Order: sequence, then structure tokens, then C-alpha cells
Amino acid sequence: MNPAQLNLIPAETPLVILADGCFGESQSKLALGVIRYGTWPVASVIDASQAGKTVRSITGMPCDAPIVSSLQAALATQPKALLIGTAPPGGVLPPEWRAILSEAISNGLHIINGLHFFLTEEPDLVALAAQHQVSLWDVRDPEAYGRHKFQEINLQKPRPDNLRVIAMVGSDCAVGKMHTALELHAQHQAQGLSSRFLATGQTGILIAGRGVPLDRVIGDFMAGAIEVCLQEEIASLPAVSKGSAGKDPSHWVFVEGQGSLLHPAYSGVTLSLMHGANPDAMILCHKAGQMHIRNYPQIALPPMRELVALYEQAAQWVRPHGEKPARIAGIAVNSSALSEPEARQALDQLAEETGLPVTDPVRYGVSSLLNALTTQLDCG
Repeated sequence: MNPAQLNLIPAETPLVILADGCFGESQSKLALGVIRYGTWPVASVIDASQAGKTVRSITGMPCDAPIVSSLQAALATQPKALLIGTAPPGGVLPPEWRAILSEAISNGLHIINGLHFFLTEEPDLVALAAQHQVSLWDVRDPEAYGRHKFQEINLQKPRPDNLRVIAMVGSDCAVGKMHTALELHAQHQAQGLSSRFLATGQTGILIAGRGVPLDRVIGDFMAGAIEVCLQEEIASLPAVSKGSAGKDPSHWVFVEGQGSLLHPAYSGVTLSLMHGANPDAMILCHKAGQMHIRNYPQIALPPMRELVALYEQAAQWVRPHGEKPARIAGIAVNSSALSEPEARQALDQLAEETGLPVTDPVRYGVSSLLNALTTQLDCG
């Protein structure tokens, strides 16, 4: 696969999103990401615990799709595909959802699946899909992007002098790494500058139509998979003429982060991503008020200045000799659980502690982060 868009489910296909019992919570971040940034129209969302509400009333996003109690109720909204909109730990399919998927397929709905559980490995579902002529898209299946594509080790291949790679890193999972990367990418492009968003997880791939499902790649090849994607982005860059100073305009790639170096389950994915990306700069993402790794109360988060130093040290381990160190340029904070005054205070305290620009991308935008990146990367 080259960086061209995947079109396994066309962009105009109306979706019903299955997020029963958790819509609007962190467990439904896949659903929320696709609604906020995706191209598919949303016909309805299944969550019996919030039936009767709308997406807008729960999330504040400009989407008036109804929340319904069942697939039967959702069918009245005329969807053409069903998106499994949650990402439970381990990526398993809740047993009670199997019947829902079978019913959806029987009603002619394509299935978009971001779980580690692959529908294409279930003979009964495959046969049912064939009978009703619908697609089963396992977004996390690396083979969907080309057999053997992600089976190379990281070789630290040379890059153009005008390429800048910016990686999102985090204090934990589900703290806004994808959201921050997408906002930075959008604002960079809005300024008439060249940039790409490199998706590294199922939600980012659903939004961008390309990328790598990094947590399904063989461990030896994870860093290499990021390098493969970056080399594809390099190959796709438009030919440009040199500026008045004889320098090519800079091209930025914003790499979606995964996990955290502190996470006992996912730290290996994080380190592989960092070493494969070999970033020129990083943005640290954090959730305001979080004191420990979610679901691991015994693992406390260090002071933020120590976490900054930890990521900068890890990035330096593979930084080629003579190149500028990769630094944390700023901090993106999810302050959604705080009031406006509380959010301002939390961000100000973090800025004072670290000496870095700090913002909440949703509340206050990412201009301060882009300005810091431009200064750090010396890109005019």
C-alpha cells in the first residue's frame, strides 16, 4: 500500500456505531474520534444506557445522530455499515455482541472492526457476509495493507534534510495523542504549509485512510513499520522548487503516539514507535489531574518535568551522531474533567513547572505548540 486512501468502506456510507454502555467515555474513544474527524456520516449510535439522547447532547460535537437502544432501532436510521466503536483492554469482542454483528450482516450492513478479534477468522461470519455480499474490515489486520508490508526491521534509512518528524508521546494511554496530532496537522496545513498525519492505531487509520496498526505488527518489525510509513510519505512528497535562500520548503509529519513508556502493558509499542520515527521534536500529552497509570493505581506518574526528561533521553538513544537532540516542544493537556478556572490553573501550573508552552487543544487550540515547534525546528 502506498499513502493513497484506503476505500474498503466508501466515505459516503452512513454508519451505525456500536458503543453499548460506554458512549462518551474513554472506552469509546474510537467512536468519538471517527465522529469528530472521520468522513462517514453517522446515522445513529447504539448505547442502551443513553437511548433517547443525541451525540451532540453527550459530547458537544456538531452531530445530531440519535442514541438508540438496539440494532433494530438503529436500522430505522438507514445505516449501511456498522462500526464497532469501542476499544476494550485486549481488544476482545464482548460475547453478547456476536449476535448483534450477525444480525447486522443479515441486514446487509458492512462491518468495520478495530478490535484485535478478527471477524475474517470466524468462518460463520465470513460465510454470512458472503451470503449477504457485505465486507468485513478488520482494521488492525496488517495483511489488509499488503502482505509482508510490515516485516522489515528499522534500518534508519536517510531522510531528506527538509523533512521534520514530530511524534506525540504521552503520560498514559487515552490522553489525546491522536487528537493533538490531527489538530497540529490541520492547523499546519491551514497556514499553507506541507504536512502529513501518520496514523499508528485503528482510529487514526479509520480517519486518515492509511497508516499502520502498530500494536498488531510483530515485535521485531514495529520500529521498521514506522520507518516504512515514513519512507512512503517521503516518496509521496510533491516536487518543489527551492526557495530564495536555496532551501527546500519543510515538510512535517505528525506521528500519532501509542501508549506510554510508563505503561506496563504497552510500553514496548511506545518505544518501538519512538525509535522508528526517530523524531526531530515531540509533544507530550497528558490528562489533567491524573496521578497514576489508568487501571494501575500502584504505578504513580512522576512529576511532569521528570517525564519530559525521560522521553528526551529515550529519543536520544537512537539519534544519529551530530544531529540536534529531539526535545519536548510543548505539552497538550486534556482538561475536559475540569471547570474553566480549574483548567487555566492546571495549565499555568504545568507551564511553570516545566518551562514549556501548555495548552488544551480542544479549549484553547494548538497555536502555542506550533509556534514552539517552529522555533525548535528552526523552520522558517
